[in-house]
Amino acid sequence: MRPDLHSFKNIHAHSELGPDTVTSISPCANIATEQGSAWYSVGIHPWDTDRQISDDTWIRLAERLSDSRVVAVGECGLDALRGGDAEIQEQVFLRHIELAEQAGLPLIIHCVRRFGRLMELRKAHGAGQWIVHGFRGKPELARQLAAMNIGISLGPDTPRSKYPAVPDDLIFYETDK
Repeated sequence: MRPDLHSFKNIHAHSELGPDTVTSISPCANIATEQGSAWYSVGIHPWDTDRQISDDTWIRLAERLSDSRVVAVGECGLDALRGGDAEIQEQVFLRHIELAEQAGLPLIIHCVRRFGRLMELRKAHGAGQWIVHGFRGKPELARQLAAMNIGISLGPDTPRSKYPAVPDDLIFYETDK
């Protein structure tokens, strides 16, 4: 049985490993830890959409999701400042949504200046647990995301008190290290 993301102290890291941390990896990265000693999310970052994503990468991503050490899909999403063009990023993100829903796993989302589109996609494809990692936006944006049942993950320098309108079940924590 895979643990719920609320059971982790850190739902998004890149180099940290441990029983209380979810480490974000690419589909082609190796998972070489014992069960329970580390946990993973697997996805294609929007910054990596500036080049062709091979069929083999998509196959490896789908295969990784059956590994019980993988507890989320992502980091994936939309970034207006970096990565492939918006249309390509959206196609890649939609495929992640589909894979997350098929696997019954939460989606860890990277979103930069594309929150309007993210909320439109949630309306159109809104099943499953979505969490925007590294959230530092305005409280009103957090309230809008929460109204759509999209969670936010806060870094160590972002106080929980900044987002009183977001219920506790939609708040997560991370280091992004």
